[in-house]
Amino acid sequence: MITKEQMIEYLQCDISSYGFQDLFDLVISKQNCVNCGACLSICPRIGIEENKPTLIDYDPECSLCFKYCTRTFFPRNFFEKEIFKERIQKDSLLGYYQKITAARSTDNNILKNAQNGGVVTSLLLHALDTGLIDGVLMANKDERWHPKPFIARSPEEVRNAAGSIYAMVPTLSTYKDAVCKYKIENLGFVGLPCQIQAVRKFQLWPPLSDKYGNFKLIIGLFCSSNYSYDSMYTLIKDLIGISLGEIKKIDVSHGKFIVYLNNGTMKEISIKDTNRYHYSSCEHCKDYTAYFADISIGSVGVPSDNWNSVIIRTEEGQRLFNDALTRRKIIISNNIDPNKIKKASKKKKMQMTETSDKIYSALKFFDVTKLEVKTYTTLLSIGEADLFMLRDIMKLKPEIIYNIIKKLKQRKWIFKYQNFYRPINPSQVIKNEIDQILTKFKNYIDIIKSKILKDLTTKFIQNNLMDLENLDFMDIFF
Repeated sequence: MITKEQMIEYLQCDISSYGFQDLFDLVISKQNCVNCGACLSICPRIGIEENKPTLIDYDPECSLCFKYCTRTFFPRNFFEKEIFKERIQKDSLLGYYQKITAARSTDNNILKNAQNGGVVTSLLLHALDTGLIDGVLMANKDERWHPKPFIARSPEEVRNAAGSIYAMVPTLSTYKDAVCKYKIENLGFVGLPCQIQAVRKFQLWPPLSDKYGNFKLIIGLFCSSNYSYDSMYTLIKDLIGISLGEIKKIDVSHGKFIVYLNNGTMKEISIKDTNRYHYSSCEHCKDYTAYFADISIGSVGVPSDNWNSVIIRTEEGQRLFNDALTRRKIIISNNIDPNKIKKASKKKKMQMTETSDKIYSALKFFDVTKLEVKTYTTLLSIGEADLFMLRDIMKLKPEIIYNIIKKLKQRKWIFKYQNFYRPINPSQVIKNEIDQILTKFKNYIDIIKSKILKDLTTKFIQNNLMDLENLDFMDIFF
């Protein structure tokens, strides 16, 4: 396993080895950019064009943009060991956690404007009050619901930014201002599961300052999928028939996309109808509950919409939560169903990207069955799975799945980490298979040339030598 020193050395970028082109080739062009804003904040040569990071100046290949990207190298086992303590629980669908509970703010003014139980706002206010943080990177919006990254440095600013937007926001793009302009020493962060990996990298080795921009609190929001501003605009116009400027609040609850209007009315549609409007990279994200947050907050599994479901993960998160509870900033309830959270998490984790028939046909060349190929491509699509998840996805008996896994492990197409199976890089898999074929063919050719050809030639000479002309005769021996 990678060590802390090795990970820090990797992030320090002492040796330039990657540049923006690598980021573009491996992340942006693969529709896997999550618009977190990390690269924008740490590199002045990167801007935004058509909602995508774009190089606007020459590339010195300092590697910062590539290495701090939330979608590049993030050794999960290392960060799990670094962030979480051994004594806490780990669930295959929920990640590491210390406690799961329902909670709600005790401040009625917060409850009027915040999402569900207002726990995110209450915890941020308490973190500011107690000096845990001096500011927080979060999302805000204008009157037309256009999302924007925001640095909240006062309780009033936190309160004004309350409520979910459901649109992708480059929240980390304000990190540079927090460090260089406002010189904030201790930061909080509120964001999506897909953005938090970059925050954890920033936390391990701050790229801009040793003194400022130290992340002390990371709150992750449950997320099944999200939207760009443009797709949200089109969704609201096409499916609900209103403009974004008419909206007071948006909520996603019980399979419904719900819009509360400024005139006091409410409209709702099935969340399934919004699937085609999802942000492109959401298809590849398997993290529903923000595994690497200090505290994860959502609304699934609670008794009513005015409560929040809370997963307390780290000791830092537990201290803040317990202190807020002791001071009556929040209240809790045991009336929560973790299985509903697990169900939502499983649904996201098991979402598949299609594999074309030409892939199945081509890989048959390696003498593998379609079920073996399907199992491998399933793992490519979902990242990792245990036997129970594979059984549910592929709808096969456990013994059949077990035999397929055994064969794929033997062929080195997959490997096991803890109780999960993960795919090996297809480039390595195909290379190994081709190397084996070439070795096998070379052995066949050597046998044919050294033994079979000799026997055949002898038989030919014995029976046909007298019929050969001069040149044919010579060809036999050369």
